[in-house]
Amino acid sequence: MPARASSITDMKVAILCKTLHKGGAEKQALILTKLLSDKGMDVSLINWYGNKIDHKYLSFITDNSFRYFPLSGNYLKKFRTFGKTIRRNDVSIVVSYLTLPNFVSGLTRLFNKEILSIGGIRNEKLPYHKFFFEKLIHNILNDATVFNNYSAKKKFVKLGFKSEKIHVIHNALALAPNQEKDMKPDGEIRIITVGRFVKQKDYVTALRAFNALLRQNNRTKFAYYIVGYGPLENKIRNLAQKLEINDKVKIFLNPPDIHGILNKCDIFLSTSLFEGVSNSIMEAMAAGLPVVATNVGDNNYLIKDGFNGFLVPCRDTTKIVEKLEILTRSQTLRKDFGRNSLILIRREFSNEKMLENYLKLFSELTQNRRVL
Repeated sequence: MPARASSITDMKVAILCKTLHKGGAEKQALILTKLLSDKGMDVSLINWYGNKIDHKYLSFITDNSFRYFPLSGNYLKKFRTFGKTIRRNDVSIVVSYLTLPNFVSGLTRLFNKEILSIGGIRNEKLPYHKFFFEKLIHNILNDATVFNNYSAKKKFVKLGFKSEKIHVIHNALALAPNQEKDMKPDGEIRIITVGRFVKQKDYVTALRAFNALLRQNNRTKFAYYIVGYGPLENKIRNLAQKLEINDKVKIFLNPPDIHGILNKCDIFLSTSLFEGVSNSIMEAMAAGLPVVATNVGDNNYLIKDGFNGFLVPCRDTTKIVEKLEILTRSQTLRKDFGRNSLILIRREFSNEKMLENYLKLFSELTQNRRVL
């Protein structure tokens, strides 16, 4: 049984991830582990699939001396080891990310009523079977669920999620040191998209819009940088070739320094069909870029239309080209919008803001538990 903590910062926290491969949930889990540890809290980072970890994330864990527990064995063995780890370390709060960890932490709470379990949902759209399972976990097992976007909360509440158990905490972003923009003497305007090569990101629309931009502005030099990895890589390459723009398209496969590439570019483009809150857009804003993005998820919290970028409908190549043209015609506008992107990131999506929100949630749940 966990010892009673005299204050929130004295509580012991476990953060459970499905894997520690590269991804938005994994990155936020590491950020939260670091923030809570730096606050002086006792934090255990637990990886359900202990052999699945990105080497950079492992280095980050080692460099920061996190208490790290990679689990192994079959599901039953992992569940037992997880429970023992929680008890041995007197954990008071378990924070989890994604469906499997949400279920594991919620099930553990059934056997240990002293812990608080907080699940995590990171997208506004889930496959039906996952949605149904997450609904049961949220409504019955866990004390609360953190959504990283208001769009998902609105949709999920309409479909039966208990509203009072949902807490929205936007992602945080560790800002890189300011860098001077790469000067391009050739006057080339570089548009960039960063994201997994999956259907959700709708690279078909992005490439078609870039093709139309080239055809309508043949006196301007353009390049389109695509950064990411995933199963649709060949489809993206084939479409670029079919559109006869492959000489203008450069694909970077999982590069080590995305910020360095962003710094060489002028405009960020996101054509996603659905999102939670986009880490890629946040990173582009932190690099001082104006953004053209589809109006999905919480993109309207990141992009203030006409202030640091433009919001467009999904699959609307005409609108995308129209907004890209506005930005390509004015270097001054691009600089102003890029500066505004930095202002928004620093004000609304800082590490300090995320830490403050999680500590507030811990406090609220603890107070509610005491009242009950």
